[in-house]
Amino acid sequence: MKKPLLVLFDGNAIVHRAFHAFRATKRPTVLTVPKTGEVVTAVFGFAQMLLKAISELKPTCYAIAFDTPAPTFRHKMFDQYKAQRPPTPDELVNQFGRVRQLVEAFHIPVYELDGYEADDILGTLSHQASQQGIDTIIVTGDADTMQLVSPEVNILYPKPRGSFSETMLYDKEAVKEKYGVEPQQIADFKALVGDTSDNIPGVPGIGEKTAVKLIQQFDSVEEIYAHIDEVAPAGIQTKLRENEAKALQSKKLATIDTQTPVTLNLDDCQLSHYDRNKVTELFRELEFHSLLPKLPEMAEVTPGGAVQVEVKPPPKRDYHIVNTTSDLDGLLSRFSSARSLAFDLETTSLDAMQAQLVGISLSPASGEAYYIPVGHVGWGQVEQLPLEYVVERVKPLLEDAALAKLAHNGKYDMTVLAEYGVTVNNLTVDTMVAAYLLSEKSLSLKALAFSK
Repeated sequence: MKKPLLVLFDGNAIVHRAFHAFRATKRPTVLTVPKTGEVVTAVFGFAQMLLKAISELKPTCYAIAFDTPAPTFRHKMFDQYKAQRPPTPDELVNQFGRVRQLVEAFHIPVYELDGYEADDILGTLSHQASQQGIDTIIVTGDADTMQLVSPEVNILYPKPRGSFSETMLYDKEAVKEKYGVEPQQIADFKALVGDTSDNIPGVPGIGEKTAVKLIQQFDSVEEIYAHIDEVAPAGIQTKLRENEAKALQSKKLATIDTQTPVTLNLDDCQLSHYDRNKVTELFRELEFHSLLPKLPEMAEVTPGGAVQVEVKPPPKRDYHIVNTTSDLDGLLSRFSSARSLAFDLETTSLDAMQAQLVGISLSPASGEAYYIPVGHVGWGQVEQLPLEYVVERVKPLLEDAALAKLAHNGKYDMTVLAEYGVTVNNLTVDTMVAAYLLSEKSLSLKALAFSK
């Protein structure tokens, strides 16, 4: 029988990675809720990674750990711990409330504890899971957790030089290939080389290659100092002798505590507790429409009151990403026999005069759709055709007066396209206008009924 799988999410690390991934690109992207202007870049990235983990890893249960604002035992040990980090931007701070709402809607148990970091909680929970014969995958953007890897624990982490959504599953072999040492020796490695992200000093003058060589020879920092007379060359030995206290303290700072006072409750962590309706409502409020089809399906409530969830892909539909010349040729050939098309644009702004094209969606029939990305940045974007080339090829299709067009908020899309030299002809249906007219008709009928 297949072993249960616990997926643990490193809340703060994922949210921070999502936020900075969009900002660190050549064309920084800020995602907002169109109706309110609320910035939700990090919330979207967190939701995207959460759904990716559920879909691909298919966990039995899950939980999430967050940092708290309180100082940790590491700050008490070393007052300069993480002292170089700038304050969290207000734009990001304001998104954590939405992330918490999302976590609550998914019924993901939250573990957080003053005095400890999320890493310590993740280490403790994964250790307790291993003792119960349960495998764990930790989803994070923090490399510190690599030291937790074991036969029962793996780390889902961004690929080197890739975007955050391009992930790699690290087992013991992958960690050793990355660092040159075993997972349990990561803290020894950082004790020697330091860690600038956490302001851990390490031993001045000891680089990565030297650190790996020393650890491979002596196994640990403690053993290095137990055999300090055997360390060569003499210059390295001198540096180690002069910084022994600093090295030992650095190891304590870098070591994740797997014995924090938290207890894993697997009954609370069951994925089956997830509330699909509540998540759907929140996604619609945030206008995460592209994520709705990725939600796990939910079956009926059992007599005991538990919600049974079946994690399965959405119903099959004929959806395509068009990102090669041959794909675009095939798309245009498909529309040569169509009598109508629905279209929609993804853009960078609510102001049609300022907006830049990100993608074009085209559909010739129900259940069949094509998306042409032209301006995606960050987060593992697919290969894309040049914007000018796509506009030139698609322009005759949109300008064809014999082809009926359907859009949602067509005036906006037509204005954006006009900036690119495209004049949309024969727009026959605008669903936004239709929805408005229906709502007005409904209000009129209600008013009439009330007056009677």
